[in-house]
Amino acid sequence: MLPQALITASCRLAAPALVPVAPPILLLALVLFQAPAVLAQDGADNAEDSPVMAELQPLAPESLLLDILRTSEGRLVAVGERGHVVTSSDGREWSQAESVPTRATLTAVAAAGNELWAAGHDTVILHSADGGANWELRFHDPDRQQPIMDLKFRDADTGWAIGAYGLMLTTRDGGVTWEEGLVSVDEWHLNGLVDLGGDRLVITGEKGYSYFSTDGGENWTIVEMPYPGSMFGALQAGDCVVVFGLRGHVQESCDGGENWTELDVPADASLAGGAWRDGELLLVGNSGQLLLRGEDGAFRAELHPSGVDFAAAVPLDGGGWLLVGEDGSHIWPPAGVPVDASQGEG
Repeated sequence: MLPQALITASCRLAAPALVPVAPPILLLALVLFQAPAVLAQDGADNAEDSPVMAELQPLAPESLLLDILRTSEGRLVAVGERGHVVTSSDGREWSQAESVPTRATLTAVAAAGNELWAAGHDTVILHSADGGANWELRFHDPDRQQPIMDLKFRDADTGWAIGAYGLMLTTRDGGVTWEEGLVSVDEWHLNGLVDLGGDRLVITGEKGYSYFSTDGGENWTIVEMPYPGSMFGALQAGDCVVVFGLRGHVQESCDGGENWTELDVPADASLAGGAWRDGELLLVGNSGQLLLRGEDGAFRAELHPSGVDFAAAVPLDGGGWLLVGEDGSHIWPPAGVPVDASQGEG
């Protein structure tokens, strides 16, 4: 059975109930090995004539949120169910974006300078040029039934989207056109993407596989991980890449994704998100589980008193962390609440 966080929050994993079985591998490979197909000529051509707008709801900031980032101007932007996009200056007071042309669940948000991008179910990709207040539809293909699970932009022009059943999309013109790519013919779900710079990319996914590229995603090398289970997220932590997922397993590569080591972790709750700040690593997951790693390299386990499933985190100014997941956003450590250092249950 899938962990509750993955069923409830769609945290970087497309459950079969949400994504029907993909076409046969051979058929898919024949299509993908042809010359790259341009999937969207511009934002309008690939979108519906009149896209359904996300509804404005007073409790949107308290709904399921699946990813969060801090913009270059310091604003917090979080995305989640029903096309909700909410913004805040301090992580406490939130407002909902009024112009979001989708009601699909949004699983990822990314930034490139002042440009923002969001993506999710229905293979939807959105763009904002004003810090997240207003959004436009740049890609939308619900018929393929492949949710996007992660999204990264290197700059205003170059970006990648990955997702269910081996989905890989690349743009090199700021989202005007998207090209289909091939990471592996096995069609495993691709859940987390890290851009290491210098055309080096790392992807992690299910069944104990990771993939790395040294040419900006044109070609990929498959690496079998020490733990043969699904990894739901990945992030850069200093000079290393950390991936995390099923049953609290955490693995690390400090050579660009070629070799991996499984880390000793004092908890077994599945992990879905995390953040890095000046030598501190925070990973978050099911049932309020938090894992914190300091400069000594050792993890300690904490439990958030809310007990909710978390999907993502960002560091706050002045210390502490902002977590998102069930019931919106949460602060760690919570004011006036003693820290529980016991292990969480997976």
